[in-house]
Amino acid sequence: MNLFPVSEGDRIHQLDVIRGFALLGIVLVNMPTFLHPMLFLPADALPIQHTRADEWLRLLFNMFIQTKFYTIFSFLFGAGFYLFMHRAEQKGLPIKRLFARRLWVLLGFGMLHLIFLWYGDILHTYAIAGCILLWFYYKSQKTVHAWAWSLLIFYQGLMTLLLLLPSDPASQQMEGKAGLVVMALQAYNEGAWPQWMGFRLAYEIPYVISNEFFAVITILPLFLLGFSLARQGLFHRTADFLPAIRRVWWTSLFLSLPLVAMIPLLQESVLVLPSSADTGVLVFVGLSGLTLCGFYITSLMLLCADEAWRKTLMPLAFVGRMALSNYVLQTFVFTGMVRLFHIYGKISMLTGTIICLILFVLQIIGSRWWLARYTYGPLEWVWRCLTYGSRIPLRKKQVLK
Repeated sequence: MNLFPVSEGDRIHQLDVIRGFALLGIVLVNMPTFLHPMLFLPADALPIQHTRADEWLRLLFNMFIQTKFYTIFSFLFGAGFYLFMHRAEQKGLPIKRLFARRLWVLLGFGMLHLIFLWYGDILHTYAIAGCILLWFYYKSQKTVHAWAWSLLIFYQGLMTLLLLLPSDPASQQMEGKAGLVVMALQAYNEGAWPQWMGFRLAYEIPYVISNEFFAVITILPLFLLGFSLARQGLFHRTADFLPAIRRVWWTSLFLSLPLVAMIPLLQESVLVLPSSADTGVLVFVGLSGLTLCGFYITSLMLLCADEAWRKTLMPLAFVGRMALSNYVLQTFVFTGMVRLFHIYGKISMLTGTIICLILFVLQIIGSRWWLARYTYGPLEWVWRCLTYGSRIPLRKKQVLK
């Protein structure tokens, strides 16, 4: 019986391309939280000291990046869930036990990442929400779609109702958080490791835990949609779905235009709603995140259907194949920079964006170098070994001397 995971020949490279593209957006989204105490700053998500260039960059982030990429990653997680379960089932393996073990390992990675590096970890949330996916594996497409769309409509409906509130509760709490901003800057820039960890355990991680339910509700419907479409054969038989992909591309583009346009209109107070401008921006950033997620995914799928474009986009696939390792590496790099150079709260968004782009280029180069010699990324290899309970060969045979 073959206990090894998916081989190189069985990989779906367009998924790796999409995953790599998502990692670029994720490091850009996470960058402000790596460099600034965003949990305790005003809802406009700008650094304490910022320039007009930072304000314009924040606007572009809100329009085209913020919430647009964790949605892609969540969709891909659902697709990956089906592919993992289906392949294991074909090999006659205990699929539920294997996937449960896979989630436990992911939860361990996530908790280590959350506690010892950065409060914005998404891995532990994926592991928690992934447990619910097991219940849907043998459910009908109708049931899966009903749950997915019901959860999407429920959560986004609640968020949309915020537009009717005449005041912004979050802004009323900011006065009490001013002291936490000072404490965060001191802990990150001047505090020794115990003080830094103490601050994070006392103020950052409890905030994450208190919002865990809403985080799960947000990503679960995306899991279900990715799972459902993978089960229908979207990624194995993409050519058969091209007409439908083009329809989704046009639909998502059509829906995204007005939703994205609302963000600068509200941010610059051209339009005024009953709610605060910050609340309005938050709602439309979330709504456009869903539609642009569909637009970005279908755009990449259509491009990957063309041979020339597929070759052009292949560098993204190297990063995507090592998504877990590269995701954690991004945290290591920024956390290390902050602690080593004492720059927390001092870096502009523009400088942070430049650092992100340089880092991502280096990740492309490094991932390509690594995958020329090894079959999996380092954390991917550990994840697979622990999932299958067997030591899987890491080094490629052809490079052995």
